[in-house]
Amino acid sequence: MATFTANSDYEERDSDPIHLKPGDEIHVGPADRTWPGWVWARDGSGNDGYVPEEILKPLGDGRCVATEIFDPAVLTIRRGDRLESIRQIHGWHWCRNECGGEGWVAGYLLRPD
Repeated sequence: MATFTANSDYEERDSDPIHLKPGDEIHVGPADRTWPGWVWARDGSGNDGYVPEEILKPLGDGRCVATEIFDPAVLTIRRGDRLESIRQIHGWHWCRNECGGEGWVAGYLLRPD
């Protein structure tokens, strides 16, 4: 696993993001032009957010089903935090900090060690 240092502070403020488990059906919207490979999605409860396209199986009519778990947690970071990248998808890293907290961090916020 690669290690990084946070080059900036970042804190997410989305209070109702979309969580997925295999078999969840969602409606998808437009692809994110800044982060190719991510699409806007909304679940039946009205929770929404960007989801990696590769974990979705199209059903037609703008509907998809999740093929794996998706946790939308974004990790709050402070400049200088040391982070371990566990998984990378289309410019975002699922990271673990030194205290064991985990979540997504945009690649532009990370400097390789």
